Amino acid sequence: MSIFSRRLGYVPRGERRGIRLEDTEPWRITPTQDVSRFIRALPLLVPEDSIAYFEDTGESHVAEYLGRVSIHAPGTKIAVGAIWPRPDRYHVPLTVNTMEAPATFLDDRPAGLFCSHCHVYREGTVVLQWHEAFSDDPLYVSRAVDEAMVRRFAEALGSTLSSGRCAG
Repeated sequence: MSIFSRRLGYVPRGERRGIRLEDTEPWRITPTQDVSRFIRALPLLVPEDSIAYFEDTGESHVAEYLGRVSIHAPGTKIAVGAIWPRPDRYHVPLTVNTMEAPATFLDDRPAGLFCSHCHVYREGTVVLQWHEAFSDDPLYVSRAVDEAMVRRFAEALGSTLSSGRCAG
């Protein structure tokens, strides 16, 4: 890390690399702004040995909560989406229970900005990638995920499903 990145608080180029969605024609899902609904729907998409990655939370109560429930993910580095200021990052085991808890927390203590970027990965492979989460940007899901599961997930979000090029 250079003296400039330490002083200015940005992520240096060498630390930005990591795993990302590799599909060139992934499933494309229209976005939702309903954070609790999204978090509750995640277990419909992937098996329970998956991990949800939340980056660049916008509010201290969200960062404190995610800090308590996140795990250390040795050897798994997600490609950083936000480079300045240096984002906070959380890896949360993805199960029905571990997703219901933050959804309930957010029902009681809503967040204007839950996170800027969200990914879901399993066995070192990104299966969901969402840059600019909870905005107008679509979610992208790997074609490796069963279409029926992707459809169920999109329906739970109240979103539409299509196919298309990944923008990021």
